[in-house]
Amino acid sequence: MRLLFGMLFIGLCTTSASALVTEQIIAVVNGQLIFQTDISRNQTFFEQGADVENLINYKLLLIEAKRFVLSPPEEEEVELAFEDIRRKFSNASVFDSARKETGFTIEDFKREILDRLWVKKLIRDRITFFIFITEEEIAQYYQNHQNDFGDKERNAVWEDIRMILEKEREEIKIKEYLARIKSQANIEVNMR
Repeated sequence: MRLLFGMLFIGLCTTSASALVTEQIIAVVNGQLIFQTDISRNQTFFEQGADVENLINYKLLLIEAKRFVLSPPEEEEVELAFEDIRRKFSNASVFDSARKETGFTIEDFKREILDRLWVKKLIRDRITFFIFITEEEIAQYYQNHQNDFGDKERNAVWEDIRMILEKEREEIKIKEYLARIKSQANIEVNMR
């Protein structure tokens, strides 16, 4: 593994015999490489402001998803997610230009979406499924944040509060889950 980081760049052959694409290795997570272009792709299409740590977490969750999630996402889900991402761009040519600029083929892009859907299923099935918000917690939150809701009655914002508390709890649970799997993972970061 150390030898791997001794080489800052790896050459990947393209379709043309004379063309050579060099790719900087940013990190290795349980033997899976994270390249500089992975960060660029992630920032362009999936998470604004994403960094190496986000991609390491994502790789760890993906490994877990493929271990524990019994059924893969449906092709229909992949297509819907693909269209959602495409619609975030002003038009199809801007999307295609960004995709080509980051070196994504349509197949690679859909494979990446499939992987992200695996991670979402893992989070839904193994983390958020076990989050329960009680009526007392909602009432307490409303009491502590009444100024945030103005004149609205508790019943009018009940669902909003439940969603806020679920999101907060989800973030905590994901951090705890990641801490557990990181403690057993082999992670090397190359930030040269």
